[in-house]
Amino acid sequence: MENLIPVSYKLLKGMNESVILNIIRKMGPISRADIAKETNLTPPTVTNIVNKLLADNVVIEYKVGESSGGRPPILIKLNPDFMNIIVIHISTYTLHQYTLDAELNTKKSEKHSIKGLKKEEVLDLLLSTLEKAIKEAPQNVSGIGIVVRGPVKMKEGISVFAPNIGWRNMPLKSIVEEKFGIPTYIVNDVRAMALGEFHMGKAKDVVNMIFLKVGYGIGSAILINGRIYTGASDSAGEIGHTTIDVAGPQCSCGNYGCFEALASEKALVNFVVKAIKEGTDSIVYQMAEGMLDSVTPEMIYEAAKLNDDLAVSTLRIIGRYLGIGIANIINTFNPELILIGGGIVQGREFFEDIMRETAKKRAFESAFNACSIAFSELGPNATLIGAANLVMDEVL
Repeated sequence: MENLIPVSYKLLKGMNESVILNIIRKMGPISRADIAKETNLTPPTVTNIVNKLLADNVVIEYKVGESSGGRPPILIKLNPDFMNIIVIHISTYTLHQYTLDAELNTKKSEKHSIKGLKKEEVLDLLLSTLEKAIKEAPQNVSGIGIVVRGPVKMKEGISVFAPNIGWRNMPLKSIVEEKFGIPTYIVNDVRAMALGEFHMGKAKDVVNMIFLKVGYGIGSAILINGRIYTGASDSAGEIGHTTIDVAGPQCSCGNYGCFEALASEKALVNFVVKAIKEGTDSIVYQMAEGMLDSVTPEMIYEAAKLNDDLAVSTLRIIGRYLGIGIANIINTFNPELILIGGGIVQGREFFEDIMRETAKKRAFESAFNACSIAFSELGPNATLIGAANLVMDEVL
């Protein structure tokens, strides 16, 4: 199935067409003259290729641009009706399907609960949802993106382990391509979020970035020269399982003192619950109605806003461990940007200062000064934006 050709892309004949189309997609509306500058192709070559793309309705003449002295240029942009792509995002409890046009505008979406479904039932739901979406798509579907939790082999399109579903080594790419004959790309949620930030968020002006998703666990994605670095076995980015304190608590992976075991939302809850059990007073206990198994990160964030001493002090502990982990990242990768997303962002006002202070103390000065530390503002939209752009990058 590796030789599948996207339906709407068969009309393109060579490298120059692909280069020009991607420039129009990413920088449009854009003039022919500016396309020539960006691609280093001659103006006649650009004109010939653009005219062909216009004739085939791949691009359209959008509007007249501003004149810089001569005749005003006609700006070109992608024809939104040129093709459709489909993105499926399988989160913890839901399967969300999106149909997007060539400009990545959402034309249709629907959501299904997967709570309580067996792993075979989730696969059946995925395939039936795709079949319906393909039939109802206004234009030919040229690519499919599937976002899952857990490690993924992107090249092979295999979900190595989806913890919320129970899939192990599920060959999603081959299953979907064999059934529908449409190029399909699989990515995990953290990498998708990183790509979303790269295309439309805080990372759009950088080329080297580490994205940290700090939620119940800690996941990360590494972007080098604008592309996801996957490593030799597609396992790059398991920063959550680097060791911060060998005497620390046991992690879900079995080791002790992992970054995830000390700086995640799970760690936040564990620290607070342990302190309450040991006799520390906190309004979190009342929020949970005395049932400590039901304590959530959101309760702790709310308690901190109400000046609860335990909630505030624990968030500062989390901030210190985040700072240690971030210093390690800075010293290892020397990135332009470390971008933090996930649920932990809700508590940033209580841990941000100590996180930055700790990172500054522990990282090399030159590397720290070259690196910005920021928080994601796209939220859940980053996942869709990233997955959609991944599909378009591959298709075009």
